[in-house]
Amino acid sequence: MKFSITAISALVLATAVSYTTADSYSDAMKSWCGGLAVTAPKTSTVVVAGAKTKITVTRKADKRTKTITGLDLYSVSKDGKAKYVQNVWTGNYALKTSATITDAVPKNVAAGLYYYRVWITNLVDGQHGPDCIETSSTFKVTTGSHTNAVGELEYAESLHDNSIYNEEYQAGCFGLSVDYPKQGDTFKTNQHIRIQANRDSSSQTDALTKVELYKGDELVNVAWTGSESFQNTFTLKDHLVLNDIDTSADYHYKIHATSNKADKTCVFNSKSFKISN
Repeated sequence: MKFSITAISALVLATAVSYTTADSYSDAMKSWCGGLAVTAPKTSTVVVAGAKTKITVTRKADKRTKTITGLDLYSVSKDGKAKYVQNVWTGNYALKTSATITDAVPKNVAAGLYYYRVWITNLVDGQHGPDCIETSSTFKVTTGSHTNAVGELEYAESLHDNSIYNEEYQAGCFGLSVDYPKQGDTFKTNQHIRIQANRDSSSQTDALTKVELYKGDELVNVAWTGSESFQNTFTLKDHLVLNDIDTSADYHYKIHATSNKADKTCVFNSKSFKISN
């Protein structure tokens, strides 16, 4: 069974109501889910496919009753997408201050970065509150290991191969895509452009902090700055007012977001588009 969180409405910055909704949602989730952490596996963890690993969840005790009800294994694809692998466990595991579940990583998985997504339910005074989803840090899975002639442990893949164990993804910079503008779109100056970012609910990105317009590698304009947490969709309308238009150039937006796993700014690019007079 794949666990998923209920989608919330798209966050549109153009309206004050959207701000209120976003703030209320963010405040509620911080209240109910604050103090939760998946402390194992860690970024430094290496698991051979088929071997066991431990998933540890901790919390700061409060008046709420918290129960672990589901655990899923995910991988990070080479293009930075969160990929569901399988459900590991379902049930009711009381979370006092710490709980540990053991899982065997499937033998047939490819080498790469993996992580666990934990589903946690809340109960207070007999009332069911919002569910919390927490993820472990990404960890490395290798297809095999052996001990060499000098007694050192060697793995089938180099743990420093960035094509397999991408450093950006290890820092939590994955699971978010900028789907608008579309590749090859053309916009006129003084037009409003819809910029839309879609976030997988199991992404480890946190809050969007900045949207920039680029012409090739050159920064042209800062479209927006702030701090907006969102679960599924972020939409911004940028009023395209530029003094100098290069109709032959390729433009794109850069979306900056924080990571909830590292002190890191993640950057995601839109597809290229043109601007005409």
